[in-house]
Amino acid sequence: MRRGKIAPGGNEARKRSEKGDSKSLNAYFKQKKSRTEDFKCRDLEVENQEQIREPGNENKGKPGKVFFACYLLTSLSPRHKGHTYIGFTVNPLRRIRQHNGEIGRGAWRTKSRCPWEMVVCIYGFPTNVSALQFEWAWQHPQESAAVRQAAATFKSFSGVTNKIKLAYMMLALPAWQSLNITLNYFSTKYTNHSASCPSLPEQMRV
Repeated sequence: MRRGKIAPGGNEARKRSEKGDSKSLNAYFKQKKSRTEDFKCRDLEVENQEQIREPGNENKGKPGKVFFACYLLTSLSPRHKGHTYIGFTVNPLRRIRQHNGEIGRGAWRTKSRCPWEMVVCIYGFPTNVSALQFEWAWQHPQESAAVRQAAATFKSFSGVTNKIKLAYMMLALPAWQSLNITLNYFSTKYTNHSASCPSLPEQMRV
């Protein structure tokens, strides 16, 4: 073995893996930073012009209360049945309108698969960074250091059922299990998908 090399599986290999995961997250946050701040500013401006109902109404009328959420969409297009999309938002109702082309600034990945329906909104993250970390891990479970070991039990990550099951599993992991999270389903037809999901920590609500 050449000098300076560390055997695979050693501490050095693990550090390189975690460093790579950190680089991926940093690049992701840098890419999203301007978009996130743009959404936040725009959404705060329209709150005085539109009556926006956040899931549960817990934050409505409470000054200084922040709202950061991750959400799951499913395409209603017959040609794209089963396609899903995971995102971050500070305003779920405005965001679904953007994805469906009713107003500007929808994600380019969703343009060709309209219309979309919001399946579930997961909120209660203390900061936008915390929500973005969850979003990234939900999108990339095999790359996330916090999730990949538990995600190894999944045979597939595609489809609404697997995406919901993955979210439940993630919320029970050390990285998120202490948060006061709420899951809001936008239609009762999707609540059945949680039947085979792991139990959530007791302080979390559905």
